[in-house]
Amino acid sequence: MDNPVANKETTSQTLLMTIQQQAQELQQLCTENTIYRQAFASRTTDVPSVSATTPRFSGDPNKLREFLDALTVYFAFRPSQFVQDKTKVGYLISALSGTALAWATPLVTRNDPCLSNYSTFVTTLKQMFERPGLESSAEEALCDIQQGNQDVLQYITRFRQLAAETSWVERTLVTLFRRGLREDIKDELVHSAIIENLKGLMDQTLTIEYRLNERRMEKKKSHLPSHSVTSRTFPHRTEEVRSEPKGATEEEPMQIDTTRGPLSASEREHRRRKGLCLYCGAAGHLIRTCPIRPTKPLGNANSRPQ
Repeated sequence: MDNPVANKETTSQTLLMTIQQQAQELQQLCTENTIYRQAFASRTTDVPSVSATTPRFSGDPNKLREFLDALTVYFAFRPSQFVQDKTKVGYLISALSGTALAWATPLVTRNDPCLSNYSTFVTTLKQMFERPGLESSAEEALCDIQQGNQDVLQYITRFRQLAAETSWVERTLVTLFRRGLREDIKDELVHSAIIENLKGLMDQTLTIEYRLNERRMEKKKSHLPSHSVTSRTFPHRTEEVRSEPKGATEEEPMQIDTTRGPLSASEREHRRRKGLCLYCGAAGHLIRTCPIRPTKPLGNANSRPQ
């Protein structure tokens, strides 16, 4: 028959051992939590609080690109707050949740070297959560990309998005960007200086598109009636032509050479091209100011008795 006293002692000892084991596990968890907090604090000194506009990332591969792009923009407009890579990494980790935070916690606990380099940390994050085949899809899209009916700025934006998902060198990107441009832009590039860097080429195409659009506007304006353009743009010239007496311009119908009589059509055209006087053939003045051209007598209507 079992001894009740002995059974009680055994149960008490078992319970005591269980309590001691749980206490040890709790102590270990507290120690790990302290280590984590200290390590995280040492790596994220002066890390700004996560903005309400910054999206959180929980580990969804389809949301990773949007999350990283939002951080890039946020850092770019606050350079004084994110001078060090450690600050950027700390801010990124602060915006993680769920599976992504669970993945990052051991890195902080063991003081992983990637915490000191933002690019390295982002690469490590991509290796864990990026959608498989994303780079190959972007590469295929870059090979087929065409500007089409888009303006240059839209084309540049789409090209940059795809290029950011590949590891291709700049020379390859320059070739693909140039190849996908619209034909009229390509035609203008033939007459421009060759640029071998991507940003310079993008800026050049933006300038070309602006000039082409400006030229199209000029052509549209040139379809206006000629009299409208003359009266609005050159009103003083119109008035001058109307008020100038007949016979005072170089278009005088009676061009007579002082030695040979009336000018031939070829001689008259020659003098016009050379800027010569249609009356005496000399340079430096026109027929209206010719020093040897006879002065026309005034009519009776303009004469007055002395």
